[in-house]
Amino acid sequence: MEKNYETETDIFVFIKTDFPSAFLLNGIFCEKADGFEYSAKAPLYVTVLPLEAHLLPYTVKLVNGKALSNEKLCASFMRGDKLMVKLFERYNYMYSATKNDERVGATIPERLFNAVKQKNYSNARKFLSEGLSSSVDDNGLDAFFDCYTAIVKDEFEKDILGNASKYYLITANSEGVAFKFDIKDGLVDNIVES
Repeated sequence: MEKNYETETDIFVFIKTDFPSAFLLNGIFCEKADGFEYSAKAPLYVTVLPLEAHLLPYTVKLVNGKALSNEKLCASFMRGDKLMVKLFERYNYMYSATKNDERVGATIPERLFNAVKQKNYSNARKFLSEGLSSSVDDNGLDAFFDCYTAIVKDEFEKDILGNASKYYLITANSEGVAFKFDIKDGLVDNIVES
């Protein structure tokens, strides 16, 4: 069931990146953007300012918990009264006959997801254990990830050691469905909804 933001007054917003950055929130400079209260009815303009020279800044407009600009550079989803926003890297554009399919620093589950979404099943199988790879065909991989538009490592809740314990697969309706990716010998051995 989709949340009705028009009836709510305030939500808590948590914004994360995998790279050092600062932010402009509706034009106001912030070093961190993790856990602030904001009106659900008002648009929120988030400009990420990467602190690494090879990355470019960009702005995302969020309204009612959904990105309305630069949607491919972020994933947003609700968890109760909290809006979780994950901002991805933006690089200088390079025009080439070949496509760079993998983000720098992407985890095994992220690389698996991206390969399946690009329908590169032979590459996707490189990230699966032998047992899991032999138990699912290409159509099964495609069907499993079909209704999801993005994958986000759970940086919002960490285990006792400070590690991300799960991933969220994001639907077109900005809903985050939690999954645990079991990694064995550096490969995905099982995927369980958590």
